Amino acid sequence: MEINQMRVAFTIVLNGEHHLRNNFKNNLDIFDKWIIVEGVAAPGGSTNWCKSLPGTESDDNTMEFCKALQLSHPDKVVYLPPPYDYQYSSKDEQVNEAIKRVKRLTGECFLWQVDVDEVWKKEDVENAERVLRENGAKTMGFYCNYYVGKNQIVKGEWGEGKHTPYIRLWDWKGEMFKTHEPPRLDPNNGKTIISSIRFDHFAYVYEQDVKFKEIYYQGYEGLFDRWTKVQLNKGKLHISALLGTNTWWGTTDTYIHCIK
Repeated sequence: MEINQMRVAFTIVLNGEHHLRNNFKNNLDIFDKWIIVEGVAAPGGSTNWCKSLPGTESDDNTMEFCKALQLSHPDKVVYLPPPYDYQYSSKDEQVNEAIKRVKRLTGECFLWQVDVDEVWKKEDVENAERVLRENGAKTMGFYCNYYVGKNQIVKGEWGEGKHTPYIRLWDWKGEMFKTHEPPRLDPNNGKTIISSIRFDHFAYVYEQDVKFKEIYYQGYEGLFDRWTKVQLNKGKLHISALLGTNTWWGTTDTYIHCIK
């Protein structure tokens, strides 16, 4: 089946310059349009479990990198910088800023949520869209290769998506988002299928990301120290070695495996 529908990705980002530098060429090759929304989101809506952060923009060079990226690829990249002196009320509001811009581009498309620490393959994206259409589905979820270190990967309920697959693709017809976590269109995601395709998720590979999660996520005190010890793993560890036992995730049937 030949599919000619526009392919649009959106990414919300804060302090993500290092991921953007690694992934931008890949995303520019895969997607027709890439919408990047930068800024701080307050702990509201579906992400009210996060902590409050000061300021409105990234502390690194995310803004400068995104501006340069949009300038060099104006046909591909739409960059939405942080509104002046304003925090988004929630990540729900932030992703809907992206959708407002999608509406200015088209009334329907294959819509992809691509987090800043995710890496996709073009052939997987194309196959996913084909399978979505062949099954008459609205939404698709995925599993992932979930890294908690350069040589450490997660297997089990948490992380790779076996318990809750990552919703990342929609046959979009103009809907706004009801929630960001989990990603859900308003009023709902419609017929949803789960793909066997896996993407790479580098969520806990970089020191700065782990330090940020410790500051931003409730119950993650001591995360960086535990993560540092996990990097020495040569075999198999329970997820509590990384997340502790103060959160539900740290008590799940999940293990960290060294893949070196």
